[in-house]
Amino acid sequence: MSQFTVNKIGAIGSTNEALREEYHNGSLAHGKVLWALNQTQGKGQRGAVWAVEANKNLTFSVFLSQERLQFSSPYGLNCCVALGIKNALDLLEIPAVTIKWPNDILSGDKKLGGILIENVYRGSVLMGSIVGVGLNVNQEHFSNLPQASSMRLCSGRTFVLEDVLQLILKQFSNQFKAINEKEIFDRYRTSLFSLNERRVFRTSKGTFHAKVIGVNTSGQLQLQLDSGEIKAFALKSVQWVY
Repeated sequence: MSQFTVNKIGAIGSTNEALREEYHNGSLAHGKVLWALNQTQGKGQRGAVWAVEANKNLTFSVFLSQERLQFSSPYGLNCCVALGIKNALDLLEIPAVTIKWPNDILSGDKKLGGILIENVYRGSVLMGSIVGVGLNVNQEHFSNLPQASSMRLCSGRTFVLEDVLQLILKQFSNQFKAINEKEIFDRYRTSLFSLNERRVFRTSKGTFHAKVIGVNTSGQLQLQLDSGEIKAFALKSVQWVY
């Protein structure tokens, strides 16, 4: 994978939206990184807003061309990105880092960050993916977000944002250099939050208990119900009661 090109800016609405606009204008190159010190309209899963304090956290997006990344599984890219971030945080000695399906990064039971991958198409042909990352680095106060935390709160240390970014990008490169999808899925599974634990989930039919078994190659969460049945749930069909 070619070297990433980092463009640092002061403030923007959404780095994902900015890269999407560049793509539609025909000027977006593979490996471009847009890093904003302040993102005012960041997006999370299910249309949630990703709100952070300026100059204390990492909010960035990366464009990856489909022709440079060949995955046989549609969920391969998600696994690579999540593992790249986990690897970086492990190297920085952030304690107990796991990946909470679908795309949250946790330390213990506290959320440090999230990933939002949006695909871009030409007609019906997938041309590439915009990978958006929000990571709480040095922020210490989170109003009305009891499950949120930061690298600083979890480790007691203050971090240089650019150093953390460069380490994450290096780990991304390592993930993409030699793609062995079976190994990636195996490592992703063993990195999952609450793997082999019984947890509470909610669907449109109500709440239920189930054991976390893994994630299949389509990105569906695999749960073992109390009846013993193993069932796969798509992204919008189930929520953690967390």
